[in-house]
Amino acid sequence: MRLPARCALLIAAAGCPAPQVSPPRVVPPPADAAVDTPVPPVVTPAAPGEAPRLVVLVVVDQLPSWAFAIKRPHLTGGFDRLLREGEWHTGVHPSAATLTAPGHALISSGEPTATSGILGNEWWHRDVGRVVGSVEAHDGSSSAVWMRVPALGDALVAGATGGKAVSVGLKGRAAILLLGKAGLPIWYDRKLAAFKSFSTPGWLADHGRQHPILPRLDDVWTPRDPAQLARISQTTDDQRGEVGSKGFGPTFPHAPRKTASPADTVFALPLGNELVFETALAAIAGEALGSDAAPDLLALSLSAYDYVGHGWGQESWEAWDMMLRLDQQLAGFLAALDRRVGVGRWSLVLTSDHGACPLPERGNGGRLAFETIKNAANRAAAAELGPGEWVVAAKYPSVYLSAAARAKPPKELAKATTKIIHALRSFPGLERVERTADFAGNCARRTGDALMICLGLDAERSGEIFYLPRAGWVLHEKASPPATAHGSQHAYDREVPVIVLASDRAAAHPPLATPSTTPMPMVQISKILAGWLGITPPSALPRAAP
Repeated sequence: MRLPARCALLIAAAGCPAPQVSPPRVVPPPADAAVDTPVPPVVTPAAPGEAPRLVVLVVVDQLPSWAFAIKRPHLTGGFDRLLREGEWHTGVHPSAATLTAPGHALISSGEPTATSGILGNEWWHRDVGRVVGSVEAHDGSSSAVWMRVPALGDALVAGATGGKAVSVGLKGRAAILLLGKAGLPIWYDRKLAAFKSFSTPGWLADHGRQHPILPRLDDVWTPRDPAQLARISQTTDDQRGEVGSKGFGPTFPHAPRKTASPADTVFALPLGNELVFETALAAIAGEALGSDAAPDLLALSLSAYDYVGHGWGQESWEAWDMMLRLDQQLAGFLAALDRRVGVGRWSLVLTSDHGACPLPERGNGGRLAFETIKNAANRAAAAELGPGEWVVAAKYPSVYLSAAARAKPPKELAKATTKIIHALRSFPGLERVERTADFAGNCARRTGDALMICLGLDAERSGEIFYLPRAGWVLHEKASPPATAHGSQHAYDREVPVIVLASDRAAAHPPLATPSTTPMPMVQISKILAGWLGITPPSALPRAAP
């Protein structure tokens, strides 16, 4: 199955307007490009019409369209190459489940929370009476056990093409959910200060020994060009709302060795992205990816940008500096793909699992802690049911009632639920609070906001009540208020860039300055990738009964 012409990438696209282009750019040598030993090409360029040998998916964690559009004019490296050779669309996430785990599951499976079963990064499990992570089995091991649908790794196995599926990310949930229950997910372990998998292959262990991470934490993250950052960000290094991340303070410099856990700072450093690229290149060699006619899948999740966004905001010097460095790292990675796999022998999609809210200090927003929501809900329930623990969890987007509350007679429970809803609706930071039963299930019969809400709920696993934040408001853990966050129904969270590079792309065009005006549903990403891999899309495969 070959990728159709440009406009046919989109379901229901009526036509493609001519993209706006910017003047040609001079691409500087990649200063921080992904480490790759210079070697002469060992493969010849692809013949016209030849299928790709390697299909690459790059997910930049927390990359909203609004922030990417602002930074785009200053990206002259890898992003510029992608936008000279590929297409740029605005991807639209189908629901308010704009969080890391649901977003990665959606990209790889083509299924929203309503069918994927991935509600959030973690959620309350009624059967065990505790919060369980999205890739955490009841015994504490890591797996995609909660994913109800096939993902790209599963689809590649089902296709029996002989292709391999490998993912690399800092976050375990990102790497695992990009593949599903099959393939080789690789993620960073802060305790080991190394990358690992369920069963770490020999080449990965060798790579870790030959390229230890801990010595690189002696380097201090300082801005490359403070004057440039001040000019292009139009803000200061200490703007209101910045809090820092992973032990780093609100302003530069950021020294890993001065934090309580230097190995943990990898998540919030440009080094984190560099390590993902390096490990991905090691995987190409170690797994012989792209070396034969059976297309392989290589998925990358760049999580460091997410931690920077949470700690300092998309508008910060840190976010700008990391994006400029990522631009050069990406250039090095693309050049390495040309050398190792061959020009025209690889295809690529770059996108994001979710966006982010602008800093509340820049608008009329605010911050609201999950614990505040939970306590208010419990007080409201107690007004009807008497003293007790009636609410056990209230992390976005669900309020979970305790077993004791659910055991109450239906009329009492209904009254308590109504009081909880009215209490939460009084918060200025919440736009909508409703009964889950009124919106979950039968999504195909719903339209508009009701459909968007339905797609973000799981009829079995979601809490009894759901809530959505008002525009500009950030929801968070009380102990760690962030600069910004994500997880809402608003466009700043749901709209992300999608850059598509087919292996049989035509000659380079002037670099795109703006995306196509025709949006791309994010459920399409897995279909595009499956087409390049020559397999049935995951969403079209049979799935096990619940």
